[in-house]
Amino acid sequence: MSTETAAVTAADVERAAVELSRHLRPTPLQLSHAFSREANARVYLKLESVQPIRSFKLRGALNKVSRIPAEQRRAGVITASAGNHGMGVAFAAAECGAPATVYVPENANQLKVEAIKRLGATVVAAGRSYSAAYQAAVEAQKTTGATLVHAYEDPDVVAGQGTVGLELLADVPDLDVAFVPVGGGGLIGGISLYLKAMRPSIRVIGVEPEGADAMRRSLETGRIVTLDRVDTIADGLAASAPGPLTLALAQRYVDQVVTVSDDEMLRAIRLLFEWEHLLAEPGGAAAVAGLLKHGGVGPAGRVAVIVSGANATAEVMLEALRPS
Repeated sequence: MSTETAAVTAADVERAAVELSRHLRPTPLQLSHAFSREANARVYLKLESVQPIRSFKLRGALNKVSRIPAEQRRAGVITASAGNHGMGVAFAAAECGAPATVYVPENANQLKVEAIKRLGATVVAAGRSYSAAYQAAVEAQKTTGATLVHAYEDPDVVAGQGTVGLELLADVPDLDVAFVPVGGGGLIGGISLYLKAMRPSIRVIGVEPEGADAMRRSLETGRIVTLDRVDTIADGLAASAPGPLTLALAQRYVDQVVTVSDDEMLRAIRLLFEWEHLLAEPGGAAAVAGLLKHGGVGPAGRVAVIVSGANATAEVMLEALRPS
């Protein structure tokens, strides 16, 4: 086992679940007859979209911030985010009594930026990309003494995200397949390591946007591939590269990574709204789009699909719901 994958274990996920239970309830796993018929399988929707910040990102951020020693937390936490992770860090910091600063790209989703501010964090716009915002956060951290909370390349963050997998098995012990959205890889890394540890036969399928497929390319080449350009409506999945930790986890535990187009994610948003009356942002609907496009599980299969976030703008919803 590589040092990267050894950095996070199933026991770490279980410890994270105990910590998160002090702050959060498990999210619902909802059987969808409509998507089951469409996919010719028994399909369950894991609704991370009902978390307090309407995104799974809260799990990793809360596990990380809660594990920082109290004296160190007083110096604050700092992060970079396209939106959802920043909201998670802001919420976690408020829960744990720490000041938070979130660096965001200048073109960040304003719905998410305003939500970060409402949660009490200081927001700093820096650069035109997540990478630029991250570099600004790293430089600021050197002078402030605050703890840097990475969006995905952190064992405590990955363990927190992995609690989604723990909850899946608690509700459906005989699960066959899990469809998981992929940005930087923290969510699929945590979920896959736990599912494979508990039930190795489960297939874990990652779903990336066509315009942000760094994990798929990295798996194909066996090394980290950094995209020159990211082009996707799914801002929450717009990572230009996985990290060493998340790539190592995907190499060891993920069975396949597939891609979906912006139009396919918009269709998934529309169907979640029309069939289940659920709200999803593009990244939040990506796994549903992956199921609809790549399915092939079979009628006896039990499939979990992660609906990972619901922070959609009015513009995205109007585009998704526009009559074709």
